[in-house]
Amino acid sequence: MNPYGAAFVMFLYQVAVGGLVGLAATPFNDLERGFYKSTAGVLVVAATLALWGQIDILPDAHGMRDVLAVLLLAVFTLFLILYFASLWGERGFLRARFFSTAILTGLAGLMVASYGFSGPSMGPVEAVFLPLSFVVSALLLGAVTVGMLIGHWYLIETGQSLEPFFRVFRFFVAMLIIQTGLEVVGTALLYLFGTDATAATVERLFSHHTVLLSSRFLVAQAAPLALSWMIWKTLADFKNTMAATGLFYIALLGVFVGELLSSHILTLAGGAP
Repeated sequence: MNPYGAAFVMFLYQVAVGGLVGLAATPFNDLERGFYKSTAGVLVVAATLALWGQIDILPDAHGMRDVLAVLLLAVFTLFLILYFASLWGERGFLRARFFSTAILTGLAGLMVASYGFSGPSMGPVEAVFLPLSFVVSALLLGAVTVGMLIGHWYLIETGQSLEPFFRVFRFFVAMLIIQTGLEVVGTALLYLFGTDATAATVERLFSHHTVLLSSRFLVAQAAPLALSWMIWKTLADFKNTMAATGLFYIALLGVFVGELLSSHILTLAGGAP
């Protein structure tokens, strides 16, 4: 699989794992189970497509790390499907175990898979920053996806308390701020304390791809931050869930495009398989 294909498979994996963590931010007893059924169904599709793509590149695996990444993704997908199926039953104990196991294996798989995107030389700073950046991106993707989906649910089930919507919104804003800070601090640390190859890559990106980096920041960080303020005012002052959902749609497009641009930047940096 070409580097962009591998990056897109990883993108789907991140949406599935992050979306499940995003569901954990909601108050389970305050929302109808139909919301969890529809949202989990979307995540199952994303995880299944990611697993399909990972199996396709398994013959090109570079050792046990890549095999382990595929196995963890398979286990994650299995428990996600089991959680999805359990939503039609009343065995809450099993549902909680399926849910927590899916999150744990999904996060572990993301961290293992992230090392497949490492450059030719990797020092301790890179070894920490790379999986952390992939996990934070997954949580942001999941937060904005669940935010958009919960907004749709409020259009169907009117008259509900806005607290679940606010909780997902706060999770989204927190992850957006954390990712912005991580990118700034992480880039500085990679340049100052990373390997010579990493420092040279950072310098090359800022000198030759300034427009791409600036576009990524504007689309994926600045615009969603501005939209988050608008979503907050729309919910807090006007209680208008329809307008807030529309704004979440735009934020989702920005975050999704930003993560795809990140894949392109990673490829330019020589860190994609």
